[in-house]
Amino acid sequence: MQIRHAVSERIAEAVCFDRIYPVFQPLVHLRTMRTVGFEVLARWIDPDLGEVGPNEFIPAAHGKSLLSVLTYNLIRSACSAAGQWQSDCYLAFNVPPSLLQDPQAMGLMVDAIGETGFAFGRVRVEMTEAELIEDEGGARQTVQALKALGMKVVLDDFGTGFSSLVRLNEFDFDEIKIDGGFVKKLDIDADSRKIIAAVVGLGHSLEIPVVAEAVETPEQADFLRRLGCDFAQGWLFGRPVPAEAVPALLSTRAVTERTRQGLHLSPFHRQYQLEALYASAPVGLCFIDMGKRYVAANEAFCRMIDKTPDQVVGKAIREVYTPEVAALVESTVDGLFKGQNGESIEFKFPDKPEVFLVYHQPVRDESGGLLGLSVVSIDITARKQAEQALRDSERHYRNSVELSPTVMWIAEPSGELSYISPMVDEPPHRSLQERTAAWYARMDPDDRQRVHAEWLAWLSSGDLFETRFRIQWPPGTWRWVRSRARPQWVHGELVRWFGTFSDITREVELQARVLALEATLEQRRTP
Repeated sequence: MQIRHAVSERIAEAVCFDRIYPVFQPLVHLRTMRTVGFEVLARWIDPDLGEVGPNEFIPAAHGKSLLSVLTYNLIRSACSAAGQWQSDCYLAFNVPPSLLQDPQAMGLMVDAIGETGFAFGRVRVEMTEAELIEDEGGARQTVQALKALGMKVVLDDFGTGFSSLVRLNEFDFDEIKIDGGFVKKLDIDADSRKIIAAVVGLGHSLEIPVVAEAVETPEQADFLRRLGCDFAQGWLFGRPVPAEAVPALLSTRAVTERTRQGLHLSPFHRQYQLEALYASAPVGLCFIDMGKRYVAANEAFCRMIDKTPDQVVGKAIREVYTPEVAALVESTVDGLFKGQNGESIEFKFPDKPEVFLVYHQPVRDESGGLLGLSVVSIDITARKQAEQALRDSERHYRNSVELSPTVMWIAEPSGELSYISPMVDEPPHRSLQERTAAWYARMDPDDRQRVHAEWLAWLSSGDLFETRFRIQWPPGTWRWVRSRARPQWVHGELVRWFGTFSDITREVELQARVLALEATLEQRRTP
């Protein structure tokens, strides 16, 4: 009470001698991070009382009927200083509704701007929502008069006072300012985040730019930017500074023209974007909340499960499927909730041929809380059938190879193998050295040395090469193979050998039988 009394006693002197001076806090465009204007704030440092806050001297000035004079002095001083800056940034003044209802006070404000030569189009009049307007008709006329001069009118501290959508429409505001109390709590309070998202969506739906106050951290700025909030102010972008410090601030931060054009990422636009995406996507899309309900599902997804959208959207999993299928789906969803981002699974309904590839992404709010699961389903039935047909074909091929094996190989002019086909029982991804070693290990030891010597001795001839040897063929049987190689010549130079191993077991066995038969016949002919 003593402080209030002292302030009340000294307010008249402070107003009359211009001891209450303006300071300027930058407002930035969130997408470009450029300064677009300054909110003008009043400061008073008394020799005896020290720093006196606006919450103390504004009521004192109002009680002494000096508020209009204080506003006049503040606006004239601010506009005079801003007229010296090399920029087109605007100035925003917070004007109590009580002055908006006073024609004389508004006349003083207009005179203060006109006397300095500052452009009316570079002035914003901020009207605090938290105060009641007794004479709305008079205030509305004043607002219309200010707008006729080119000024913009801003609804300040939106969300904390008594404004209604009717008032928002009737006063034809040019901007909406979100109260800083919501911004300060958005990191820890889900309701604050919802209110901010709602205000941004409302502003964009009415085509009114939205300004956020009290932005102090990069995380808050990122959240507001993602929502599509247009402008912001706060300590993150700069504290209030006196007039003489503004030119230096402007020299380090470019100024851009204010515009309503830009990238709108508000919930209002995101809603229609998601609706269009869901409707046109060729894959199944759905969102499952923590209560295991289908909050959203497109027609492609509903067709996949043989349901209509009315039978899916808004329904719990257990309401959509039979108990047996619901238990399977819920078990899968529980696993997805616990899974890692980006993993995919294959899902198949019991007693149905279709196979679906399911991608999932946990959806979290800004605080990291899990909201649900976004699911993408792709029908891969045809692909699975093609894969099975390919496996069948590979199996047939392996069987054919086992019945009539033919192996290809390539050798360098030095005789060293540079390629050899894998055996049917060979593990995948073997290196050439491992595969070659495996081939040599399968050869009969006696034949191995003989064939190697024959091959090295033949290289210099450059003629067709042919030999045969025994090898252990899967699943462990010994067979005879013929090795043939044809040289490739380029401009008279031997560049490589192309060869094959062919199974000649039956041929060798037949020859052995013929020789045995001939030997038997010869013995019979011999007396």
